[in-house]
Amino acid sequence: MFQRIWDYFYSRAADSQRVHPIYILPTIDGLKVVALNITLLIIGLVYANNYVLLFNFILFCLFLGSMFYTHFNISGLKLESAQFASIHSGEDGVLNLHFSSTNSQGHFFIRPHFKSTLLKMNSPEETFPLDSNRLNIKISYKGVRRGKESIKAIYLETLFPFNFFRCFTFFRIDQECFVYPEALNLKLHKEEEVQEHANRDGDDFFLRDYTPGDSLKRVDWKKLAQTNRWYTRQFQNTVPNPVILILDKTPLEDTLKSICFAVHSLHQQNIRYGLKLKSDVFIIPENSPRHLNQCLKELAVYET
Repeated sequence: MFQRIWDYFYSRAADSQRVHPIYILPTIDGLKVVALNITLLIIGLVYANNYVLLFNFILFCLFLGSMFYTHFNISGLKLESAQFASIHSGEDGVLNLHFSSTNSQGHFFIRPHFKSTLLKMNSPEETFPLDSNRLNIKISYKGVRRGKESIKAIYLETLFPFNFFRCFTFFRIDQECFVYPEALNLKLHKEEEVQEHANRDGDDFFLRDYTPGDSLKRVDWKKLAQTNRWYTRQFQNTVPNPVILILDKTPLEDTLKSICFAVHSLHQQNIRYGLKLKSDVFIIPENSPRHLNQCLKELAVYET
């Protein structure tokens, strides 16, 4: 129940239009201290016991001081950069957070977290210290399922020093994050080779004597000018035909995993590839880092 209450406050805070607000609320331990203070105050007044009243006063001062230091521990922080890396489902990623601070005393037991249905933090309860020598935090997370999601904010909270108060703030980032399908060599998809009118030549070749009928495009004109003899460039290999990866009627998720594996394999082999996901998506063959990202994003969001 209490987790739902915190989630409600976090959601309301993220939807507000305030810039970098700081909120502070008593924890269960803090409410227990309040109840103890009230009890001691009643006992001290009823029995006119100065020692009980003195202890109540000290506890009350400790309670107020804890509230001040909890708020002070998180104030002055500013998020400078945060970047989510796109990963595959089941794969680990790292979120690097870089802060600046106007608090020369440093910050202790800072717990960062974010809300996502696609990503899961590996150590959600881990806390970090921040000072002038260390203003970076690395959060390890894992891809839970494929898809696309907009992560609104990074939350920071602290219970320092006595867990009497929970102080939290958030920084808006509004970043899009993709989780690609897991890459598995299941061989469930179909591959269709596109026959080109003429294969493009590779880079490796040797020279042989020109024979009638050879294409003039392959004549080594520079060698002809040097030796006054005709030579033909004989290429040792040709660029493979492009491949279209087709999503057929096999189980969707497993087929997407199979296509994802094939995309990486063809990209590493420098073979042009394209996608045909039923009648909804068609991407023409190409091979480049931009094309790889485009294909993986289409696989991530397909029918989600």
